[in-house]
Amino acid sequence: MPHLTTSHAFHETGPAQQHLLLFSVTADIPATHALHSACELLSAATHTLDAAATGTLCIDAHQAFLLCHALRAVKATVDALGQDNAL
Repeated sequence: MPHLTTSHAFHETGPAQQHLLLFSVTADIPATHALHSACELLSAATHTLDAAATGTLCIDAHQAFLLCHALRAVKATVDALGQDNAL
């Protein structure tokens, strides 16, 4: 039986006391596809951060937010694979 994602919401928004989550990982995506997408996001973030770290690229606050969001999406994907699944 293939490993599948479970629904997993992420990205807080609105007043903190309301615990609103704007985005989610879709349930029932095969793990191989979900991990491939997560790896692509990690690769893009790593290349950008490497360029910033070596001084070949300056990133502004908007780009930093996009990198942070991409990394949160990767974490949510991995978390969605770990929920209710025997890895």
